[in-house]
Amino acid sequence: MHEQPSKLNNAELAVALGRRIARMRLAAGLTLREMAARLGIDHSTLVGYEAGRRSIRVTQLVAIAHALGVAPAALLIEPPEAAALVNRMEGDIEFVLQVSYIVATLDLPDAEP
Repeated sequence: MHEQPSKLNNAELAVALGRRIARMRLAAGLTLREMAARLGIDHSTLVGYEAGRRSIRVTQLVAIAHALGVAPAALLIEPPEAAALVNRMEGDIEFVLQVSYIVATLDLPDAEP
């Protein structure tokens, strides 16, 4: 089970974000050094991000997302399935509308026969 962000302190949020970055980097088949080179940063800086020991500025978060080929919001969302959904919706208005319709129908009370 994933903890709700509102129940996490700053250090826990940093660690959770770092783990997401590491998980997505590995899923993309990138080493720390390859990812750091894409970002133009030292690999020790990336190690700090992934360990939750270094703060990540919004501009750097966006750069990390782009280097991974994901939407920046996908780095901030748990569980991974939810992040994948957000990533899939980026730039696809038809898919967004379909998901919105499905979610809206889930909230409807059961129809009487």
